Amino acid sequence: MSGAVYVGRFQPPHAAHLASMGHALAHAPHLLVLLGSANLARSVKNPFSAAERAGMLRRALREAGADVRRVTLRPLADRFDAELWAADVRRAAAEALGEGAPVSLVGFEKDASTAYLRWFPGWGRLPVPEVPGLNATDVRAAYLTGRALPPGVPEAVRVFLTRFARTPAYPRLRAEWAAVEAARAALPPGTHLHEERWLRVEGGRVWLHTRRDPIGVGLWELPGRVLPPGETATGGAEFAHPARALVAPTTAHVYRGSVPAAFSARPVPLALALRTPRRFHEDHHVIFMQLLGGAASSSSLG
Repeated sequence: MSGAVYVGRFQPPHAAHLASMGHALAHAPHLLVLLGSANLARSVKNPFSAAERAGMLRRALREAGADVRRVTLRPLADRFDAELWAADVRRAAAEALGEGAPVSLVGFEKDASTAYLRWFPGWGRLPVPEVPGLNATDVRAAYLTGRALPPGVPEAVRVFLTRFARTPAYPRLRAEWAAVEAARAALPPGTHLHEERWLRVEGGRVWLHTRRDPIGVGLWELPGRVLPPGETATGGAEFAHPARALVAPTTAHVYRGSVPAAFSARPVPLALALRTPRRFHEDHHVIFMQLLGGAASSSSLG
């Protein structure tokens, strides 16, 4: 079965996303929608789970009159590694559309975040028209600062956002938004930070720290610290993906072994840490899995 593949975070879905899906359904018999960042915890960048985004999209597509029987929604993990991530996309397409099926990739190249459109040789391209002045970043900014939502937010999404605002997650995300904005404002323009982290795994346990800062409060992280602006670290395994940190581009230096006494950490059952990626701050679960030689993946919309 031939089909189209549309990759996005949809945080949250808006009219431009729906227009792209409608365009794809007009040109392909089936559409596979891959919901990115499915393995990451709630944050101001990714406030909604894959299951929540799938629900919003299904309801919004029905409102728009789309045939949702021709749409498959699947989670897609962030890997912070282009080759691994592209392999996940190809694998998902093969599972949903059939091995060797003709595939067209939906999208238009707007910036570095959509450079992936060039990573799939042999796949066709299904360009979609850009909708100027509408993006999910602006929707999140309005929503998490208590302002009116901009035009272009489907009614089904508005209903979900109204209900979500009554959950405990919403005030936590609003506090995180304010903290992230304040942290960014305190940094000199163009700042690139470094952080030191430690990975200790032994006896079926991994040592983790629970964050108390408003940014990522309650989430696990590898114990350590973010260095002050201008300070750098050396050695260890380096992780420097430009999108890995919420406040500013940050290179993590991760060392194996005992955690220095200056940093608090407690042992967590390794099996629990392995199966709960969305309990980790930023990309710390991805780092953890890579250093263990595993693969961070997400196989359900939960």
